[in-house]
Amino acid sequence: MDFLSASFKIGRLFGINVRIHILFLIFIAWRLIAWHSDIGIAAMFLAMLFGTVLVHEFGHCFGARAVGGYAQNILMWPLGGLAYAHAPMRPWPQFVTVAAGPLVNVIFCLVSGAIVLGYTRSWELILLNPFGGIYLTPGFSWIECTWIFYQVNLFLLAFNLLPIYPLDGGQLFQTALWPYVGLQRATVIACQIGLAGCVLLGIWGIAREGTSMLVFIAVFGGFTCFQRLQMARYGMLQEDSRYEVFHGPSHDPRPMWRRILGLKHKSSPASSKLKDYGYGPQENPNPGAWEQKQQEQLWDDTELDRLLQKVSEHGINALSYVERQKLERITRERQNTDR
Repeated sequence: MDFLSASFKIGRLFGINVRIHILFLIFIAWRLIAWHSDIGIAAMFLAMLFGTVLVHEFGHCFGARAVGGYAQNILMWPLGGLAYAHAPMRPWPQFVTVAAGPLVNVIFCLVSGAIVLGYTRSWELILLNPFGGIYLTPGFSWIECTWIFYQVNLFLLAFNLLPIYPLDGGQLFQTALWPYVGLQRATVIACQIGLAGCVLLGIWGIAREGTSMLVFIAVFGGFTCFQRLQMARYGMLQEDSRYEVFHGPSHDPRPMWRRILGLKHKSSPASSKLKDYGYGPQENPNPGAWEQKQQEQLWDDTELDRLLQKVSEHGINALSYVERQKLERITRERQNTDR
């Protein structure tokens, strides 16, 4: 399912494209119409929610870069954000990539909570039930906005850490099991628990008035868990030892902080001066692109051979939904290349 095809780019920051899905605009319009009596507060809340989720997704991207991965796109859509962050398929890199998102909300909660606590001198506004709802105040003072900001981050942190795959909590649970039971078994366990959690989440959403969004999240989560289970069943999940050949930190001359922020390698003043006059080696505007393309093509060739062999031995019906989508994508790309 390609969500990027129904989205448009709104900007680029730290080398990462930020895109908005068309359904997200419809969702914003719907919420503003529903809250027309307090449209100013609604707009402020939605802007705060959008910004918080966006920074959360940047956290995932920075986490992937910190462990030698890469990130190119962030998609904002009604059910939250999707960070297209790719890290080595090993427990620790995956753990860092996933944990970096909730870490953003932890930092925001600590800072905003400390400000509210210092101003009110009371724990009453801090020790809240994260699932008890977000209280919107009628005013726009800085302390009221800070308190709403604290509530938003507390809810997002608690919700994302639920052990329901593909939420961050479910993925962290998978990476915790991974070193002990292996990738395939850890995925199966996490997705089975995730399916049960999605059912409970859907029931909770139906039982609570005004929480239809939880039902959509439960359906999407269940679909993702089913796809992941299919991939684990047919052995499509593998620890990617090839990843470090072209993307490992040892092959990147940039310091970690420059790699995380997507900054170019800082050259010496002398070499920069020569480049200004057209002498000396010119900087590659897209380093590693050719190697990455070759590696992706090699991986697609391997997958295509495996899928075709499976079809020849067991028939087309033996392919899972995910495998059929992959076969169609690779075949389509090969046809476009041959033209």
